[in-house]
Amino acid sequence: MPRRHAITVYLLLTLGLAGYSLPWIVAPTAPLTLNAYDLAEWTTLHPNQRGTPLVVPLLLRMQLPIIAMLTALFACGQRIKPLAALMIALLALAQLPPLEFLTISRHDSNYQQQFLLAAISLVAGLGLLACKPSRLLVLAALGLATTGLAASLAGQHQARLLYQMSLQESAPGVGAGVLVLAYIGMIAAVFADSNWRGRPMDVQ
Repeated sequence: MPRRHAITVYLLLTLGLAGYSLPWIVAPTAPLTLNAYDLAEWTTLHPNQRGTPLVVPLLLRMQLPIIAMLTALFACGQRIKPLAALMIALLALAQLPPLEFLTISRHDSNYQQQFLLAAISLVAGLGLLACKPSRLLVLAALGLATTGLAASLAGQHQARLLYQMSLQESAPGVGAGVLVLAYIGMIAAVFADSNWRGRPMDVQ
């Protein structure tokens, strides 16, 4: 992929992280706003999620592993790779559960999910960073961006349903929309490169 498109994708990844941090649910009648991270934690406490695989929190939390892997896939050139590795490590650290997971809460499904996603972010992110550019990796990037887009929409929708089941009014926040737009931009940036279909990405 040409450098200019990779830079565009990195700007979009930054926008996506901003969207993840912005409110995803706003309560009109109470001073409560929840970004994707907080919303995922809130949904784990909902009675509807107890004793389940925590699907709704997973839809919200999987955004950070996806962003970590996309960061690796679009790292162009040797200069950017150390910065990409640092970004991947920071994203993994941000997802780690509290330290009590290592002591008294090792069997807590919420903490287990957080730890697993943090490990996926680190291992898959650094693993992809070490791979040589290829058409297959570009297709993987398209698949990840598409998956992230769908999971964002589904996660916010399902979380709002849980919120309404708690007899609380809510309105969608701007965060999910910003992240979805970022994913759409990433997909468009890949298709804007007419060379990706015919040969490996050009990262020179």
